[in-house]
Amino acid sequence: MDLKKINSLTKYPSILTYHKLGEKGRLTEELSEECGYLHEADSIYVYEKVDGENARIIFFQNENKEVDYLIGSREELLYAKGDRIGNPYGNIAEFLKPVAERLLGLIFSQNDWALTVVYQESYGGKTKAAKHYTESKTQGSRVFDIFSLPKEELERLLALPQEKIAEWRDHGNQPFYTENDKLAFVQAAELPYAPLLSQEAAANFPTTLEDTFAFLQAFEQTMVGMDAVGKSEGVIARTADRKQIRKIRFEDYERTFRK
Repeated sequence: MDLKKINSLTKYPSILTYHKLGEKGRLTEELSEECGYLHEADSIYVYEKVDGENARIIFFQNENKEVDYLIGSREELLYAKGDRIGNPYGNIAEFLKPVAERLLGLIFSQNDWALTVVYQESYGGKTKAAKHYTESKTQGSRVFDIFSLPKEELERLLALPQEKIAEWRDHGNQPFYTENDKLAFVQAAELPYAPLLSQEAAANFPTTLEDTFAFLQAFEQTMVGMDAVGKSEGVIARTADRKQIRKIRFEDYERTFRK
């Protein structure tokens, strides 16, 4: 398997800010709607945005039909089962290895997927915002997204040039789980996940800078503290099918309203 192609195929896409960024990092009143309209959905799901390192566990079937796995950060692969790759960055691989090993027997037991990617935020430890979650440098992780591919689709994608795979990814074609499917997966696998803070009627979701900042302030305290309870980074607002997703961060709105 071409690891460069797998890395590109499974990178997590960037998430737009809810309001567009303007000069000096300040937000404008204009919403970021390049990919569609968040407010056309029935409901908007609001999750805590955990401040750490983006991480992924990539499960796949190898040439012997055995379940194999890779662990990566947002940009690169850090570990392959059996120590075929070794990169200590952020202690991500060392921390997530026991999780991956525990899931080996479960991951494809009830379906015929050829690849499943479990995205998590690795936080605490030595990450820059660790003080909001831990006083003892404890490391944790929270699942926030998952997608799977059947064998035929995986083979089709891996046959493409790497730039075409990146194009497929950047156009939002990774088939992420719906809210219900994601919840079913994390519960069956007994995995901690980013907490759902609120479910809002899309028609009532705030649109102005002032109203959005007021809405955000209800979620100022983190819900995922391990041995400390500090400030949340913000929230992620998304539709049930995850086709639309935006980040709403305290630092962006605080910077915008700072005199």
